[in-house]
Amino acid sequence: MNIQQTSSSNVNENDNGSFIGINVPLLSNETFRQIREKRFSMFKPWSDFFDRNRISKPKDFSDITKRVSHNIVYFQANYLIIVLVLLIYIMITNLLLLISVVAIGAGFYYVSKPPSNEPVSFFGGMVVADQKKLYIILGILSVILFYLSSGGSALFWIVGVSSTIILIHASLLEPSIESEFAQTV
Repeated sequence: MNIQQTSSSNVNENDNGSFIGINVPLLSNETFRQIREKRFSMFKPWSDFFDRNRISKPKDFSDITKRVSHNIVYFQANYLIIVLVLLIYIMITNLLLLISVVAIGAGFYYVSKPPSNEPVSFFGGMVVADQKKLYIILGILSVILFYLSSGGSALFWIVGVSSTIILIHASLLEPSIESEFAQTV
């Protein structure tokens, strides 16, 4: 009985899925693959997305809400691609933000590699810190880099432009006959 308790405590101590005492599952390639397959299986053809014959002025506010609620669900993968394209655009146009994001990502990757109970040494052993302290330091550096690289304005720009594009498209595009038929059946 005592052997089982010590072996289970060793498993919990060496678990890399915990972050500052909170168990968070690590994102693996399998998880990303499942998310990608699920999201992009819902992708609709661009010819359906840009169908000029279905674009019309909404009659009233209830028509707008009906169209927006339908189109956001129906075209969610297409809208996600639009947001990703805008994200890539802002990263290319703001080089300091791109460098900051890559540096922060590399820092989190480096900090997550060793086991959480093992201290990490820097500068030839002069500085030793555990994983919890490294995450705190990296979080503070992330906020500073995000501020210096105008990450806040880039974030608000992406949210503003993508929501404007999505809401205009979703409110002007009439639901297709096939999708209305699928809702009634």
